[in-house]
Amino acid sequence: MFINLNNNHHMLVTAGYASLAGLMGLGLVLNVARYRSKLMVSLGDGTYEQTLELLQKYTDKGPTVLDDKSLSTPFNSKYFKLTQAVRAHANFIETAPWVFLLVGLAEYNGLDSFYVHTSLSLFLVMRAAHVSDMICTKKAYGPARAFSTLGTMVLILGVSTWNILKVWF
Repeated sequence: MFINLNNNHHMLVTAGYASLAGLMGLGLVLNVARYRSKLMVSLGDGTYEQTLELLQKYTDKGPTVLDDKSLSTPFNSKYFKLTQAVRAHANFIETAPWVFLLVGLAEYNGLDSFYVHTSLSLFLVMRAAHVSDMICTKKAYGPARAFSTLGTMVLILGVSTWNILKVWF
């Protein structure tokens, strides 16, 4: 039922979806570059620059600067959009290689193309929803982000299990 015995082992379905994921990843990289350029941040998410600015304010105004309400939450930082962009890209990079490796191996080992298409299209939809909540919401959190995180974990668990069963049982 889950195995296509006529599979010629070319992993064409995975290749197509991996290419779409590559474009998504490129978009995320460009988003990070846009914010880094705008904020003149060379590396990271602006934490270093924000710390230097805070130290300068502290030097200029004394300890009362620490009472500033804008310091009480990261959401008010001018660097927060960069942090969101960096984390959206990192979250994608933390999951995409595993998903494509595991699904590609499953496809190579005979997983029916219907399940490959279903798994990878759902993955891309979940990652797009995750990015949407990461970048487009004020606090970088929403139901789509939670759902897509859980869905991605379930997908990795399911494909890992299929591969283990295929190899050892």
